[in-house]
Amino acid sequence: MDNPSVDYIKKKRIIDQVLGPCTRQGSEFVYPSLCCGHHKPKLSINFQKGVFKCWICDYRGKSLKRLVRRWGNFSQISQWRQFDKDPIDADLKDIFASLGEDKQIIDLPDEFIPLSRPQRPRDNKAHHYLRTRGLSKEDILMWRIGYCPTGHYANRIIVPSFSEQGDCNYYVARTYEKKKWPPYLNGPGSKDIIFNELMIDWDSEVVLVEGVFDAIAVGNNAIPLLGSTLRDDSKLFSRIVSEDASVVIALDYDACDKSLQIAKKLLSYDIEVRFVDTSGYKDVAEMNKSILSQRLRKAPFLSTDGYLERKAKAI
Repeated sequence: MDNPSVDYIKKKRIIDQVLGPCTRQGSEFVYPSLCCGHHKPKLSINFQKGVFKCWICDYRGKSLKRLVRRWGNFSQISQWRQFDKDPIDADLKDIFASLGEDKQIIDLPDEFIPLSRPQRPRDNKAHHYLRTRGLSKEDILMWRIGYCPTGHYANRIIVPSFSEQGDCNYYVARTYEKKKWPPYLNGPGSKDIIFNELMIDWDSEVVLVEGVFDAIAVGNNAIPLLGSTLRDDSKLFSRIVSEDASVVIALDYDACDKSLQIAKKLLSYDIEVRFVDTSGYKDVAEMNKSILSQRLRKAPFLSTDGYLERKAKAI
């Protein structure tokens, strides 16, 4: 680097700690390929341009923060945040506009009873229903799940969503009676929220799923879309782009085409995307936990070329 700035020097020091020793080749530095484990250093970084590429597995990106976020420890990530203040591209300003809008706050139904309470009615079909779906006590506590015995949402499980500030901003109601229709009812207010944003760590991979029970099955850092689409003018899409978050798409197998549409939008903003194989199951929530964990772990990165290849196979 010719006349490197102080920020570049600091960034390189952190990258050195995260990736290990490097060698210089012209304007680039070559590091061990932690992305694919190749025996030779093949991960090339250009600090002046802020880009990286592995010449073996083609893992690449335009944000060095991703390398620190993926392989660094908490201290290294914190150090990076202190001076990683890249200006927002003018072309992205419009997509961030919705982030500054007023926050939605709603009340849970008056009849809502948390299932975490020690004193529950003995004949609790709600609790039994959750057990049949594989939910644990920890899941119930983490997602603050309850139910309504009476009222508009009578005999329904209530899964609330909480904003980053801790306010309830939405909820989903699911019946635990087999013949009741419709199975799902949504709470009041707009669906254009980031479901349970209070629980999201944007420095870790975000897993996008369709429904709340899919998100519960995945566990940490899963966000239900409350459907199978992600609009590019939504708050969630804006936040993903603004945070340069890494995304794992794990939608139902029959929504493959919609999954690819989401991937295409994210790739157009250079968002890092991995794609989960959900074949053989109706949805993520039906998967055996060990199989789900394995598929999440092995989900491959999706490049623009990879998107086109998957699109062709889906036709």
